[in-house]
Amino acid sequence: MSELAMPEYVRHPLLEEFSYGKQGSFESLIKHSLPAGALPYEHEIHVLLPNYYMVGEKYPTVYFHDGPDYIRFGLVPHLMNELVEAKKIKPFLAVFVTPPNLHQSSTPNRSTEYGLNDNYVKFFCDELMTFVDKNYRTINLPESRLVVGDSYAGLISFYIAFSRPDSFANAYSQSGYFSFNNDQIIKLFRSVDRKKIKLYFDVGTYETKVGADFLPATELDFTNANRRMQDVLIMKNYNFCYNEYHEGHTWGNWRRHLIDAFQFFLGKE
Repeated sequence: MSELAMPEYVRHPLLEEFSYGKQGSFESLIKHSLPAGALPYEHEIHVLLPNYYMVGEKYPTVYFHDGPDYIRFGLVPHLMNELVEAKKIKPFLAVFVTPPNLHQSSTPNRSTEYGLNDNYVKFFCDELMTFVDKNYRTINLPESRLVVGDSYAGLISFYIAFSRPDSFANAYSQSGYFSFNNDQIIKLFRSVDRKKIKLYFDVGTYETKVGADFLPATELDFTNANRRMQDVLIMKNYNFCYNEYHEGHTWGNWRRHLIDAFQFFLGKE
């Protein structure tokens, strides 16, 4: 929930007002509760419409795992509005999905959902996406949907695009937990023909011992796991962008580079 920045660290101008702990706001977000289905419990989601949600217009959709964290700490509503207003990106509709028992050890939780859980993928693509497309003016094409997540959620973001390119053709992983279960997702990408998806991922160079108090010792090095993923994507000729930054496993890192990813996927032509 906090961050350490060295004296010469340069913040993006859009983030200056949030330098000392100010959090993002839930103001103007629309809350929904989705019933149990592929997973035996409800999900709370929040939807953010673009400022100019015009009659007759349809919009690309960006889905965020760890939804409340991307609102409070990722500052997505602020970044979205500022970048659209500056005409840096196209307007989009944002969907924030809350995992069960957020920030608690009780199960189910984000770990049980994001650990390559096929029932969660079914919920995401067949229930959540269908609900959003039915109730909002979205562009109903996989090329117009992006799924975003950090750490464990970066893992499931790539897995959703890999498993269901018919639903999501774009994925962004921030500091993805690609070492999960002995590089399971890296092996999946290596083992099959290239999927028609567009990928963006980044990681910090200070992420070589993530989760040292609870993850297996062989899975702590997120930096090198992301490099192994890059190697496989090059080998399989995927359409992707990969970056490393001298940052850590923190929201300071992730909110800064959301700006780059938004411009990569949604930049004005």
